[in-house]
Amino acid sequence: MTAQDIDQQITCVQKKVSEILPEVKIRAREADRTAVFPFETMQALAQAGALDLVLPRSQGGAECDLASAQALIGTIAQADPVAALVLVNHYMVHAELRSLPSYPVPLQDREATAGKLINALLAEPDQGSASRGGLPGTVAQKTDQGWSLTGRKAYATGILALSWLLVRARTDGPEPEIAFFLIPREASGIAVLSTWDHVGMRASASQEIVLTDVAVPNDHLVFKEKAGQASNFGKVLGMWNQGLLGALYDGVVRTAVGWTENFLKERKPSNLGAALATLPAMQDVIGGIRIALDLNQTLLRSFAEAVALRDKERIQKEAVLIKVQTVDGAAGLTQSLLAIAGNAGLSARNDLERCHRDALCGRIHAPHAELLRNKAGRQALGV
Repeated sequence: MTAQDIDQQITCVQKKVSEILPEVKIRAREADRTAVFPFETMQALAQAGALDLVLPRSQGGAECDLASAQALIGTIAQADPVAALVLVNHYMVHAELRSLPSYPVPLQDREATAGKLINALLAEPDQGSASRGGLPGTVAQKTDQGWSLTGRKAYATGILALSWLLVRARTDGPEPEIAFFLIPREASGIAVLSTWDHVGMRASASQEIVLTDVAVPNDHLVFKEKAGQASNFGKVLGMWNQGLLGALYDGVVRTAVGWTENFLKERKPSNLGAALATLPAMQDVIGGIRIALDLNQTLLRSFAEAVALRDKERIQKEAVLIKVQTVDGAAGLTQSLLAIAGNAGLSARNDLERCHRDALCGRIHAPHAELLRNKAGRQALGV
């Protein structure tokens, strides 16, 4: 495929996705109310080519860069943040796998990847986020046929629709190693626990799963290294995670502010005799949020450029800015909108209420803000 062919493929997918977004948004409201995973939306996105966009060209994908992925995630998030979150995970895993010396054997068959979702299972109920360090409780034991995995994983977002799981585990032995395995979702020994009952991203099916003696062939081992050493695996995944989550939560705020602006234009209290939009206090809040969104876009574009240039210093600095400003900051922006929308903003039939609850989830994504602040403080103080 030529560069022009790739650009055309990306443009075609973007066009198809834009055409289905009105229906996606309607379904997202219902999915949030019922907490039922949006299967129909994910199927529609697959048919539009959104799942394959990140695949290597050898697999029929466009091998899209971070900037293209950000644009698509941001657009989808304005209609359905849950669907966007599932794609964030899918994209970041494939970006990592693309960076390996060779694409993993289990995924080299086109049928194994076309329209198929994947997610990385890193967190565990006992350990918490993998970003805080420590050995995973999930254990991989060597067998004559390959490996056997036993353990428990948390926050398996989209588990009901996944085809592949990238599972982090430790090998069983006196000197454990950290290993990553590709496991088909339908593999024997995988049980889903219905533990997800959250204030936001309610339809994401971010359940816990239990692995019991799950047999894994040798060629499904993607990466293995000694525990405790600086890891190279996961760096691309982490970069894409930050860049794409930034686009997602920026999209959430855009929907929230769009609804609020329409409300302020239409709402004309009898004691005011004019629309709420004419009040300077309302204009001040909306203006501040629009400026914050402009800053988000500047950060996201700059970060995607830094990733493309492999500028490590810029990547490290700007990833922190995106997490603090764009991802964690989304809830503060929607809170400001609720303050001026009043009761209407808290009505479940309006977008703002759902957007605020989804925005709250930004703060729980790794790396957590206190870790970033602590690291920055240690560097500044030289301790």
